[in-house]
Amino acid sequence: MKNNTILALALASGTILSSPALAVDFRPQAEIEGGFFSGGSAASGGFFLPFLLDSGNAIFIDTRGTIESDKVRQGSIGAGYRFRANDQWVIGAYGYYDYLKSEYGNSFNQVSFGLEALSGDLEMRSNLYLPLSGAKTLSAFNAAYVRDHVLVMQEGKERGRRGLDAEIGGRLPVFDEGSDVQLKVFGGSYWYGGKNLGDMFGAKLRAELTFSDLPGLSEGSTVSLGVTGTYDNEDKLKGAVMARLRIPFGATAKSGDAFDPMLQRVERSAKIRTHAGATGDIEAAQFVVNGRNTGKVVNISSANGDATAINALIASAGADALILADGNLGLNQSLTLGSGQALVGGGGSIAVRGARSGATTSFVNRGAATTLTGYNPAQDVVTMASGSRIASLSIRGGLAGIAATDAANVTIDNVDISATNHDGIRFTRVNGAVVQNSRIHDLYICENNTSCEFSIYSPNKAPYAAVSSVGSNNVTVRDTTIDKVTYGVFAGGEFKKISRTEHELVSATQNVTLDNVTISNSRREGVLLVAGKGVKLDRVTVDNSKQDRDMDLVALQGTSNVFINDMRLVGGINGLMLVASPNLNVETTNVNVAGLQVDRALKAGIFFNPVSNISFQDVRITNAGTYGAHIYGDSWGFLGGPVSNIVFNNMSVDNAGIAGLHFSGPAEDIKGNVTVTNTPKDCVLDTGWSAGTITQSPGSELTVNGTRLDQDNAGSRCR
Repeated sequence: MKNNTILALALASGTILSSPALAVDFRPQAEIEGGFFSGGSAASGGFFLPFLLDSGNAIFIDTRGTIESDKVRQGSIGAGYRFRANDQWVIGAYGYYDYLKSEYGNSFNQVSFGLEALSGDLEMRSNLYLPLSGAKTLSAFNAAYVRDHVLVMQEGKERGRRGLDAEIGGRLPVFDEGSDVQLKVFGGSYWYGGKNLGDMFGAKLRAELTFSDLPGLSEGSTVSLGVTGTYDNEDKLKGAVMARLRIPFGATAKSGDAFDPMLQRVERSAKIRTHAGATGDIEAAQFVVNGRNTGKVVNISSANGDATAINALIASAGADALILADGNLGLNQSLTLGSGQALVGGGGSIAVRGARSGATTSFVNRGAATTLTGYNPAQDVVTMASGSRIASLSIRGGLAGIAATDAANVTIDNVDISATNHDGIRFTRVNGAVVQNSRIHDLYICENNTSCEFSIYSPNKAPYAAVSSVGSNNVTVRDTTIDKVTYGVFAGGEFKKISRTEHELVSATQNVTLDNVTISNSRREGVLLVAGKGVKLDRVTVDNSKQDRDMDLVALQGTSNVFINDMRLVGGINGLMLVASPNLNVETTNVNVAGLQVDRALKAGIFFNPVSNISFQDVRITNAGTYGAHIYGDSWGFLGGPVSNIVFNNMSVDNAGIAGLHFSGPAEDIKGNVTVTNTPKDCVLDTGWSAGTITQSPGSELTVNGTRLDQDNAGSRCR
């Protein structure tokens, strides 16, 4: 509060201390100044209040407030003593307290002290500035850089700077000595320093043209016009222009010299000089993604030799090394990352933080854009270890673009993968993986159903997937696009074969998240989840409308505890497929869908095999080739029994080819409300070898177009 009142004090003090009792030669003076400088403008006002002593010397109080470029606020209050050394010279000393609210919103305080020697023709002065405020944190200026092959961090700070300045100058004999007009020219220098800062040295040149006793103004008033130029080793060349009006109070007749040195304004830098930049203490840098201190920093490029030589260099760097790639590299074998190592392509960045301060920033690799090309189709281009990270590069060729096996907490960020011979990214028994801001496209397209169709008799693979995850937990794919692939995302549990037709689940795939993922032109399923638990599909789009041959768009097989939000499916055989998997001893249950749009499926918008506890909210199915929803229960129990406990809340089916709903085999407890429009039939009840039945428990009610549908009226309504 104290600092915020300085501006008000500067304006109020003049009226408080102005008194007719003051000697007329030493009248209080009000000052108004405005100007433009390199990068902005400023306006200020203040009062100069001199008091004549019996000795003929004087003390004064000086206040000033400034507004600069609508952001910066400054205030000063000071006092000084001036005495006449002889008939020509006035010697003065003064001290000030200054306040600044900087352009970054930080508050600073300083004290300054000065000495001056003034005559009618010559002036000399010097000032010392001492900051009182500590450094203020500015995260925008946090910086990380390599020093002695180690990544270090400096926190961004705004600091008040201590400084000195001095100048000498005086009146040019352009006008007569007794004239009401004076032209003065001054030259000087300045220095500023501060903690973790280099010294600023500069020179200053300024000129002022002053007019006194202009018509219409009170006696003793002056109007000054000035121009200033500075040059220093930090800010280089800068300039400013100003206009100033000084008006004395307390007398109506001229009784003193407007240019009397005893009444001159104090020339000093009222603005606290601050510096904003990375000036915190140097500290160790940590990877934000895993909290580990960064290790040795190494650079790799084609100049390092083949993959064997590059891998030796990477291995010698040790755990948690930061590997900076520069330009394109051709690899005849896998590039192998060690524990905690980060590989960053040219132009890419990686998030780091200070080990002591916790301040964060991005370190940028200034090398050339990087593409890793794998020339060996039997080997993955990059293999990852626990805690490793890949960022900001392209990968071409190889078996898989990126692979990790029996690893934990790996991260893939801003990577472009194409032209692999198998998967784009492959995780096997990985606990903790993130793929983000990436693009996977134009991989091998497999047209052979025998070789490439997912099979319950070989459940550990869905070959040629953009992202393949087997037996892995806590896997996230977000903000990523996938195009022109065989499979989009395959996440499956790991199984052990116990007989020709049966498999034992060794480990489910748990906590799989797809967030803002777009998949297009997948030859087979866009998303295939097998034996998954704890799945979240948020803002997932699968669009296969531009190709003739494909499969279901999203298939959940033996997958439970699923939440789907805002999913859009276009094209495909069936849009959303919910499948039981008795051969694998896993079931699909506890699936919650909030927001689903399915358009132009060749067959059904939603296909139900024997599954249970499935809830839909706000579903819109349009232009389905056969049915809005195909509900297919198992009459004999081999595939899991009836479809049960399905809830449709606010589901609409428009322009389906045959019917809104199709019931085949037993269905139990189907609830909710369905609207069917522009479709030949509201529903169809199969009467063939798998006759459709609808069994409703008390409290279970399904309405279609506002009318209840159950076994009692299905025969007549669903024909």
